[in-house]
This record gives sequence, structure tokens and C-alpha cells, in this order.
Amino acid sequence: MKKINEKDVPFKYEKSGPKYLFNEPKFAGGIAYLNPNDEIKEHFHIDESEVFYFIKGTPSFLINGEKIKVEEGDGILVMPQEKHGVINDTDKTVQLFFLKIKRE
Repeated sequence: MKKINEKDVPFKYEKSGPKYLFNEPKFAGGIAYLNPNDEIKEHFHIDESEVFYFIKGTPSFLINGEKIKVEEGDGILVMPQEKHGVINDTDKTVQLFFLKIKRE
């Protein structure tokens, strides 16, 4: 068993972005906070699926060049090689959970 609290994990960027709570050989995941105008730039994973669950806020999600608006409570599954990103185009902080799962 492993137990960790998000307050003990630094942001990837100085004051926002992802906080990886777990980074294991077959999966990685954690929580991310995006301040207004922050973004997770569009990218893709060769051998990982990724699940997003939006806890707080209504940012825009980019998927293969298309922009969709998400709502609190939305979940999104991204398959390997699908380009994706998140833009906080609101005036409030966005909070989301993410989980990357390596494909065998």
C-alpha cells in the first residue's frame, strides 16, 4: 500500500499544473490545478490511455484539434496517440483528476 497527500507533492510548474501522486510502471496519476489562463498544452502519449475527471471549473478540453467545453463532473477518456490538452479560459481555478494507464 502507498498513501500520499497532495499537499506533500509540489506542482509541476511553480504554482499550478499537475501534481503526480503516483508514478508507477503501469500507471501514473494525480490532481491538477489550472489557474485562469493556464493550460496543459496539446500533446499525445504513444502507449498510454488517459482518464480525466473534472472536479471544479468549466475549462475547454482540446482533442485532436477540436475544442469542447467541459462541466464539473465530466469524465473524458483519451486513447493512445490522440492529441489532447486543457485550457482554463475561465476566471476561476480549475481542479481535475487524471490517470494515465500504460498499454501492454
